[in-house]
Amino acid sequence: MLCMCGVLSAEAQTVKVALVQPHLAWGDVDANLEAFDKRVKACEPCDLIVFPELFVSGCEMKKSEKSNKQDVAARFDTVENTMQRWAIQKNAVVIGSTIYAYDGKFFNRLIAAFPDSTVLYYDKHNCFKKGAFSPGETPLIFEYKGVKFATYICYDLRFPEWSRNNGSYDVAIYIANWPASRREDWNRLLKERAMENNAHIIAVNCAGNDPYGLYYAGDSQLLNPEGETVVLCSEGKEELRYGLITLRER
Repeated sequence: MLCMCGVLSAEAQTVKVALVQPHLAWGDVDANLEAFDKRVKACEPCDLIVFPELFVSGCEMKKSEKSNKQDVAARFDTVENTMQRWAIQKNAVVIGSTIYAYDGKFFNRLIAAFPDSTVLYYDKHNCFKKGAFSPGETPLIFEYKGVKFATYICYDLRFPEWSRNNGSYDVAIYIANWPASRREDWNRLLKERAMENNAHIIAVNCAGNDPYGLYYAGDSQLLNPEGETVVLCSEGKEELRYGLITLRER
């Protein structure tokens, strides 16, 4: 899908991005919405505000925990409406994912909420075979302020063919709950995706510890098309960082 939401002239090719690297309240939708409301209010004026994957629950929804997934999915409309409100308040695109239920299946659905009240979706395509979610089949590419963005979620990062860039986007956004045990892979794969696709990368991960003993280093970052990290959040800390993406002349 390609949406031309918020398109300006070709001269508007610089965007400011807020990387929101949080400690999550695992499994607690209300606590996370309250915390993210404060984080959004603290954001400086910018064009995009990017949260990690499953930002209102954390990635604790195991296949056996169907009731937990249902509880989070039941709050989908609340999450979407809240993100729309934030987008309008901050005059920015707000991006994050949550659980969506349809026809007895659960999807890890990325929501892109725009300040004009438009909402676009991407359902995570590359899911664990024995995981909790069904795969989506449609990529999401949208244009905002003269810049084309593609959206991906966590495990998508390991599948270069899914994010192959044939000139369709300028920036790839990866949101994740990526544990520190695979930290080296996270940093290496982000660089590879940037260089092979000649694209800027926005990567936002959660930080801290989950109830199952996993530690998340965060390493939320902004990379240029050469694979160089130009903005990097501190390890393990809740942090809000900003970065500018300026496209080369076309």
